[in-house]
Order: sequence, then C-alpha cells, then structure tokens
Amino acid sequence: SSTMAPVIMGAPGQPALGEELTNSFCRTEPDIAKRFARVTFLSDNRQDIAGLMTPTLILQSTDDLIAPVCVGEYLHAALPASTYCLVDNVGHCPHMSAPGACSVAMDSFLLPWVGADASR
Repeated sequence: SSTMAPVIMGAPGQPALGEELTNSFCRTEPDIAKRFARVTFLSDNRQDIAGLMTPTLILQSTDDLIAPVCVGEYLHAALPASTYCLVDNVGHCPHMSAPGACSVAMDSFLLPWVGADASR
C-alpha cells in the first residue's frame, strides 16, 4: 500500500494525499482488497457499455498511470450521451487532487437537470 498508493494518487505537490490513500488502503480488510483488485484489474466491461444512452460525465486526468487518456477517449467515443472533461492533473484521483476542476466539470454537466438555481 505504501508503495502503490502514492503512485496511484499522483499529485506530486500534495504528498499528504498519497498518505491519505495509503491509510485508506491499509484500513481495508485484506480479503476484500484482494477481491477488489482482482475484479478491477482483470475485468473487461467494454461490452457492458454498448448501447448505453445514460448521460455520463467522464472525468479524465491528463496524466493517469491507471487509466491513460486513451481510456477516457474510448469511453467518450463508445458512450453517445457522454461529456468528456480532461482535467489537468497527475494521478488517478482528480476528485482529491484537483477538486476545483472536478467540481466545475460536475456543475456544468448537471446544470441542465438542476437549472440555474444550482449556480447560486
């Protein structure tokens, strides 16, 4: 955990975030973590999204070791109702290391459903 979490987190200027992710990994029961890792890294769910018309926001970091930009681009091409937002960020957790950019993207994506009142 202490080796992989900082690599996954990225955020070179925010070492506390790597520590936070390490602590989160260490709190997870080992059997559950093992099953989660197996499903996450060995599953191929590309067929599951075929024909999906649900509006979807794809937040993609510009530099992500786990999911490179081509993954976000693939999803955007495969999901006709998707909105693709490339966040200038290093790491796989932009919601933690670039929360402002993520918040702006989410607000913009949700605006058609919540209306102008959400911007107040």
